[in-house]
Amino acid sequence: MAGEALDVFISYSHRDEGLKDELVNYHLKLLQREGKINTWQDRQIEAGAEWAAEIKANLEKADIVLLLITRHFLASDYCYETEMQRAVERHHEGTARVIPVILAPCGWKYSDFKHLQVLPKDGIPVTSWDRQAEAFFDVEEGIRRVVDGLNAERQQAAERAQAEAEHQRQQAAEQRKQQQEAAKRQEQERQAAEQRQREAEAEQLRQQQADAKHQEQKRQAREAAERQRQRQAEAEHRERERQRQLAEERQRQRESTAASRQPEQTGMGRRRVLQVAGLGGGGLIVAMATHALITGRPDNDSPAPEPAPAPEPAPVSGSSPDDLSTVDIQPVQVNATGNITERSQGQVSAFREDLGNSIGLDMVGISAGEFVMGSPAEEEGRRDSEGPQRTVTVPSFLIGRFQVTQAQYEAVMGANPSRFQGANRPVEQVSWDDAVAFCEKLSERTGRTYRLPSEAEWEYACRAGTTTPFHVGPTITTDLANYNGNFTYGAGPTGVYREQTTKVGSFPANAFGLYDMHGNVWEWCQDVWHASYEGAPTDGSAWLEGGDQSLRVLRGGSWFSLPRRCRSAVRLRYARDIRNDYAGFRVVCASSWAL
Repeated sequence: MAGEALDVFISYSHRDEGLKDELVNYHLKLLQREGKINTWQDRQIEAGAEWAAEIKANLEKADIVLLLITRHFLASDYCYETEMQRAVERHHEGTARVIPVILAPCGWKYSDFKHLQVLPKDGIPVTSWDRQAEAFFDVEEGIRRVVDGLNAERQQAAERAQAEAEHQRQQAAEQRKQQQEAAKRQEQERQAAEQRQREAEAEQLRQQQADAKHQEQKRQAREAAERQRQRQAEAEHRERERQRQLAEERQRQRESTAASRQPEQTGMGRRRVLQVAGLGGGGLIVAMATHALITGRPDNDSPAPEPAPAPEPAPVSGSSPDDLSTVDIQPVQVNATGNITERSQGQVSAFREDLGNSIGLDMVGISAGEFVMGSPAEEEGRRDSEGPQRTVTVPSFLIGRFQVTQAQYEAVMGANPSRFQGANRPVEQVSWDDAVAFCEKLSERTGRTYRLPSEAEWEYACRAGTTTPFHVGPTITTDLANYNGNFTYGAGPTGVYREQTTKVGSFPANAFGLYDMHGNVWEWCQDVWHASYEGAPTDGSAWLEGGDQSLRVLRGGSWFSLPRRCRSAVRLRYARDIRNDYAGFRVVCASSWAL
């Protein structure tokens, strides 16, 4: 089964048009007729279209990227720095297959794609074969094998997806069945519980009725006994009264005085009894009150406090290098697996450059010091351009607390070229020349000298006294920076791939109080590109002599970079006039400052 045709992107130098046409128009034609591939080259861009956007779009959707390698290709800034670099990144990401085709003798073995399998066989250039047709046929065969392999992988992936979908369908059906059975059991249990509840309530009612009947019978018995006692007492009273009257009649005169004293004595006895009862009652009341005072106690329970929310970057009140304010920071450190092991408290000095309309540019004072610049040979992801390591002494300077935002850029330049819009997101799609123009205009407005940082200043500020690959430690997580979280560094975890910039200051600052030194957008530096640090200044100044004057340096990584490309020591080169949606900058104020 042939499946859907694969998109093939042809990256080549226009000086190699003839060799390209020989490969594409003749040796790849059969694969196109078979419906296995669709080729694309920049000659297919329609008039009036934006060629850079067309190239980027077709490069991003390609399944296979053919790099037609000659000395012209290696010398082309756009072919090498833009098309090849992005193609190799996609190859490592597993989203495309890159095939270098060596057309003519050149120094390809020293390039960034030297680790990839090339065509023709043994890397012998096409033009070096006795019969070039055989060389092109070897290239065609190699490409056909890759196409067939990718189609087989697609078929297997489709079959796995179908099997997984069927498995999920069966699981869903089984889950629904289990849910229905569980619901049925729950309904049965509910009905049984209701029946038990009704029976319990009926039994309770019967017991209450029986108790009430028993209490009523006891009450009636007490009332009957009381009535009987009353009748008996009344009969006895009547008999005593009759006897008393007879006695009184017989002894009226003889015992009249005694008969008159008997009631008084009786009354005095009753009063004495009441007095005794009164004293007894008072004693009972006192005892009850005393018991209440002894046994009473206050309630000491109280609710636990709510946790405090995470702090935002503290505001800056200083207004100039001579009027710095103190700002609190909370840098963090992680272990090899990315878990935070330390949250420290610190303070830095800063001032806010007023740009008008409530927009300000925060600048942080960095004390003078020395550090080891570059990365050790054993650091994961290291490139030769990051060495040799050397000790650099850096004077004090002031640097942007954040990457320059879109609001700040627009306040100075009057325009916002960014793709990912947001006032507090970093400005992007700015070239090195654009960043320099911003510094010049800001200097003219403020009367202070602003410029891009040197590479040494940038790395010194990023490391903030650390020697690990990242200023947070031996690895990094997407809780601490904005990068492609589908990939890991060291023993760190995978995370979020946000696929766009984030608001500046969204992650913890480093120990110098600077935000987003890893990821979000690459940051332009002053320096001209040199392939290594051999002969570089050691006084913290920018390296502006020699090198490739058409190329400038970027540092820090971006939102789409792999974590290894966000390390403190990593370096990237781009043409000074290139603009893209993952490059921005921060500024340095050259005014004197000392701690």
